[in-house]
Amino acid sequence: MRSKVLVALAAMLLTAGAAFAAGRKTYPMNVPAAGVRTITFKVQEGDFILRGDPQAREVRMNISIDRTWIFKLGEQDILKRLITVTGEGSDELTIVTDIPRAISNWGRAQYPIDFEVVVPAGVRLVVEDTSGKIELADLKGDVRVRDGSGTFSARGLAANLDLEKESGDIMIDDVLGDTRITSRSGQMKLHRLNSLEIRESDGNIDLRQAQTARIHNRGGNLRATEVSGDLDIEDDAGEIVVADVKGALDIHDTSGQIRVNRSGPVTIRDTSGDVRVENAPEVRVLAKESGQVKTHAIVGRVEVPPGITVNRK
Repeated sequence: MRSKVLVALAAMLLTAGAAFAAGRKTYPMNVPAAGVRTITFKVQEGDFILRGDPQAREVRMNISIDRTWIFKLGEQDILKRLITVTGEGSDELTIVTDIPRAISNWGRAQYPIDFEVVVPAGVRLVVEDTSGKIELADLKGDVRVRDGSGTFSARGLAANLDLEKESGDIMIDDVLGDTRITSRSGQMKLHRLNSLEIRESDGNIDLRQAQTARIHNRGGNLRATEVSGDLDIEDDAGEIVVADVKGALDIHDTSGQIRVNRSGPVTIRDTSGDVRVENAPEVRVLAKESGQVKTHAIVGRVEVPPGITVNRK
């Protein structure tokens, strides 16, 4: 009987220990930021969630670490050993994580640290991150992000956003400044932007509501609606669907179907795939190797290269 009780007790302790070890512990860390104009974060593995607060006069951080690593590292002064802060008392503050790299993790940081951060809303923000989710919100200064992998989302930005990303999906809403994106791979959902420039991308793009846009996409379907000014698209492969462009529309496409409805003057340079344009003042197809051109409700001229069939209604 006694042995059964001891076995049961040992099992309970192991279960409780495993549950404790599997959890995470959160540490607060605050850094004075009165007078700071630029805050730079250089972080490694883990999630990074940040929002701006107009009333904040310091950087308020909650930093979460897996308890397994707390046991291995020791809890005393753990944040001081993993995080370095420089520039206190100046106009530029830098916060850097220093997590050892491991061959078992392909040379990346050995374990993740998750950040939840509040900063003064008006600062200029620079984020350099290797992997993990990034979420930014409610910032009034320019934002620059260099990210490895993981999802990226931003909303409620009052100034410019410059994003360079290796992989992972991108979701951006409500940016009053200019948005510039370079992405090696991943899907994009972009809503309510001012000026948009996608310098490079490879994946599906869904753009809704922008003032102007220039998009260079290597592959994936592209949908753009409600552009108040000009829209310029350079696309290698995938279907293109465009609607409600008030300015001029210029499309340079290699392959895939093109569908346009309600636009300003339309200019297309296309290699293959059918083209359909409806409700535009004019259509000029300057280059095309194969496929049909179908138009409907075009007020002015329809121009196509020799040998290309036009079905005009």
